Amino acid sequence: MTGLERALVASGDVRLCLERYGSGPRHVLFVHGWISSRRMWYDVAQRLDHREFTLHLLDVRGCGLSDRPLDGHDLDGYAGDVRAAFASIDAPLTLVGHSMGGKLAQLIASERPERLRRLILVAPGTPRASQFPPKHRALTLDAYGSRERIAAFVSAAMTRRVAPEVFERIVDDALLAQREHWIGWYERGRPVDIAGRVGAIDVPTLVLAGERDQLAPPSRVKREVAGAIPGALFVLLRGCGHNLPVEAAEDVGEAILRFTTGDER
Repeated sequence: MTGLERALVASGDVRLCLERYGSGPRHVLFVHGWISSRRMWYDVAQRLDHREFTLHLLDVRGCGLSDRPLDGHDLDGYAGDVRAAFASIDAPLTLVGHSMGGKLAQLIASERPERLRRLILVAPGTPRASQFPPKHRALTLDAYGSRERIAAFVSAAMTRRVAPEVFERIVDDALLAQREHWIGWYERGRPVDIAGRVGAIDVPTLVLAGERDQLAPPSRVKREVAGAIPGALFVLLRGCGHNLPVEAAEDVGEAILRFTTGDER
């Protein structure tokens, strides 16, 4: 992609990487999922016209090029990172979150920030308290630092084949993610229940789910996310797994384009 601008945004004492592409009137802030980075959104970003959009891609703490502090690896810490990125953008915007980022986006939107215009949740984490069985947790956390195990984990989360360089990019980002991030979200992010807050979301909301997603099953996403947000639109993407920003980048990009039409006025 061309037109890259990279800035550091302060979230307390933590410096966050925020990449920006384009100079258009539609501002979009992208938040990635667990053990991922801003680069999960590259395939979507390159499909949007940078004359129409200004795209802001965030690395939360412990991921990508952001600082790697020992603390703040929990729902509040990551939500604070999103708030800091949001505050740095002096324009009305759409907030887009994938997986973990989808749960964070629900929390931020429930606070009704003044400049938030629309919300797009992509294979989002449930707002309800969520924990995997101990065996699953152990197997996942044991993958830390192992390219082979991470590759297997990433592969299992997807059903559509992606280009080899895209697959390696996702694996590399998981390898780079800080250990405190791996553990923190499992222990202090997933188990936090914010279901009582999402009913306060008052902006147009689009929820995208993958038909074959085993991490965020579409039935649960429809019931616990789309069904809990007033007026939310639910869209099922056929034949897709969990990593919709790479498995269905064209579909996600088209959804953003259509859902934000009129925001430039």
